[in-house]
Amino acid sequence: MDSVSARGLIAVAAIQAAISAAALLASPAAAVASLAIGVLVVGRYLALSLFARAMAPGTDPRLKVFATSAWVLGFAALLAAVAAVAVRYKPALPWAVAAAFAGPIGMSVIAFASGLGSIATVRRASARSGDAR
Repeated sequence: MDSVSARGLIAVAAIQAAISAAALLASPAAAVASLAIGVLVVGRYLALSLFARAMAPGTDPRLKVFATSAWVLGFAALLAAVAAVAVRYKPALPWAVAAAFAGPIGMSVIAFASGLGSIATVRRASARSGDAR
């Protein structure tokens, strides 16, 4: 696992832990629901990372099939778990949905902030090179 994937995994796991801790304030059942969803989200992140790596040219087709299947099954398991929470314990549903969406939203925010930081760095570097002329 490269450093980008590891940082992403740590970020997703930290977000899931924060949501589960906040859900514990609502009820133990909400915390259990969000924790279960959080585990699936972390697994889906790992499957997505494998999927992205497997799509490189020259990768064994069996690995591509395995990675695609893992990603699809992880997504299906996540949907099934949220549906199960909706059917079995509706008060925990907002926490389950928050746990399901927090990883992708958190990663999007991190990617957006990284992009802004890169733009700022490039602009600073080009401004410095303009001063040197």
